[in-house]
Amino acid sequence: LQARFQDAASRGRAARVSAARAMPREGLVSMLGALRRWIAGLEAGGPRRTAWSHYAGETSYVPEEARAKSEFVRDFVGRFRPETVWDLGCNTGDYAVAALEAGARRVIGFDADHGAAGRAFERAKRERLDFLPLVVDVASPTPSQGWAQEERAGIRERAEADAVLALALVHHLAISRNVPLERVVSFIVGLAPAGVIEFVPKSDPMVAELLRLREDVFPGYGEPLFLDCLRSRAEIVSTARVSSTGRVLVSFRRR
Repeated sequence: LQARFQDAASRGRAARVSAARAMPREGLVSMLGALRRWIAGLEAGGPRRTAWSHYAGETSYVPEEARAKSEFVRDFVGRFRPETVWDLGCNTGDYAVAALEAGARRVIGFDADHGAAGRAFERAKRERLDFLPLVVDVASPTPSQGWAQEERAGIRERAEADAVLALALVHHLAISRNVPLERVVSFIVGLAPAGVIEFVPKSDPMVAELLRLREDVFPGYGEPLFLDCLRSRAEIVSTARVSSTGRVLVSFRRR
């Protein structure tokens, strides 16, 4: 539309240029109020089911294992008492809710799947939770943008976390995205002074699925290397094996 107006003006077809007029404050407030109400009334569109939108209900965890995982998160939050928790790969928010119930003041969730993030948002709104899910690809987070990269801050510059949750995430970064395991651990530990990381071994069906259609070029991927990488950067506070397939949860305190 702007290009059409510009073209009309350049050809001399613009009848006149309107004189600049200041908008009354009441008119501006009314316009912004109407815009806010319109945005608040929007409903999510598009397909309701995405690659990960129903993962929480179709996970390989049996109910006892899922409860053990939630309890580990609650124990961690009760011990460290973080105000702001970042939940990487939050999916629909089960463990964000566990953190809030254990005393966290707020949780900011990150998930690359818009369907999962949308369901998490609907849940936060419905249950009145201080939980903000954002559509962010952890392997390629939102950078600083705009003129001189100073107009809009990147995701890591916008806020600070007191604790980080990285549950069922490491194998996606290390195998699906080909990020060396030591760099995955270093990235997660660098986000907050304490946190919980879940390691999923090759014996787990989810990792087997990731490797099903590609060559296994990850000979070092395993729990020993994961723990060594974590110990080099943080103190391991507690561990728990939470699935029959060998998944392990580790809480840490950064050095």
